[in-house]
Amino acid sequence: MNTTPPGSRQLLWTPTFVLFLVYVFIILTNRIPGATFVMGAALLSLLIQRQALRAPPFFWLLAAWLGWAVLGYTVTSYPDRVWASLIEHGKILLVVLVAVNALRTPAQIRVFLVVLLVSYILFPIRSTLTNYLLGYTLLGRAVGPFIYQNPNDLAAHTILMLGPALALVTTLARKSLLRWFALTAVVLLLITILLTQSRGGFIGLLGLALPAGIGLARRRPRLVPVCAALVGLALLFAPAGLWERLGGLTKAANVETIRDMDPEGSAEQRFAVLKTAARIVSDHPLLGIGLGAYGFANADYSPALGLKDTHNTYMNVAAETGLPGLALFLALITSVLLGARAARRRGANAASPAQKETVRWLQLAVIGYLIAGVFGSYARLSVPYVFLALLWSASRMATAQRLVIVPRDDLPAPSPIAPDQAIASGA
Repeated sequence: MNTTPPGSRQLLWTPTFVLFLVYVFIILTNRIPGATFVMGAALLSLLIQRQALRAPPFFWLLAAWLGWAVLGYTVTSYPDRVWASLIEHGKILLVVLVAVNALRTPAQIRVFLVVLLVSYILFPIRSTLTNYLLGYTLLGRAVGPFIYQNPNDLAAHTILMLGPALALVTTLARKSLLRWFALTAVVLLLITILLTQSRGGFIGLLGLALPAGIGLARRRPRLVPVCAALVGLALLFAPAGLWERLGGLTKAANVETIRDMDPEGSAEQRFAVLKTAARIVSDHPLLGIGLGAYGFANADYSPALGLKDTHNTYMNVAAETGLPGLALFLALITSVLLGARAARRRGANAASPAQKETVRWLQLAVIGYLIAGVFGSYARLSVPYVFLALLWSASRMATAQRLVIVPRDDLPAPSPIAPDQAIASGA
């Protein structure tokens, strides 16, 4: 018997949802052009959707942050660069609007998780592992194509993708082929993070793994051996260079020994850049030096360093949009995380445990990514905002779809069955 409600298939494959899937495939893989065109079509599709337009609080906080950045544009010394950055961030705002309106049902979120994972495994991860096996590395560290050419950025985005993978592993049927694919994906993602030898990525991974392990031990102890086996399998592929780089973290506590953290001297250079960023924030605490202009300001403040990135999302935001801008940026992230926390805590009334489990893993992945953001600048990328929209939508589903528990005393008394009705029904 088919229990699928009439029209559910049409509700799943809405024009906005299909176009959003194509857009996300393009930005994750860079295999085909046309991201701007597809997103434009997705925006137009919002005009014909039947549901009311959704604009969550974090969307307005993102708009407020960009509005504050516009004020910074009026006083910046780098107007051309800042204007171009404002245009790109304006596009991200529209992407968020499409995302929260495309992901409206649990079925859409499930399909979106699958598309995310399949796209990331078949293209960036496959290319990364192939490069590594062929010897194409950065001083022995795994690198990928496109926006994944920096090992730290590759590790951070791979942490994000662990969220969809683990959500599918814990919510799909045990014998499902898709679940086995997700299990394999978890191993490949873990191996990739370790092969990057990224200290920030490893710390971000711990930020995901530790609370996840504690939660699994409490709720689903049977999965603990499975997860331990997956982690152990991934650690078998960890290169020796990873442990050497992690050992260098012990020298980070002393300014005089920072230069000895790694042989290539990247830690010492990053420390110099952070000191420059602190000077910029001190000189421009209100509006910053302009969104997207940090590299130019770094070269002006420290000519010996030249055009350098902060390699720190939060210091970068503070330098470019001032301390009020950093407060708005943190507020938009916090609002999504608090919404996810509220959705998980209402699990006793949740219509589907799978929805709460999905929220849990997506939230932990975002937290891991935010920790890795201490070692990389990600506020200018669209991928983290897509994940914030995904987490908000999943939290909304887990909160909205609750079982209505009616007290026993309020239930109507069953009506007596007449003898002729009993005979007709076979009672």
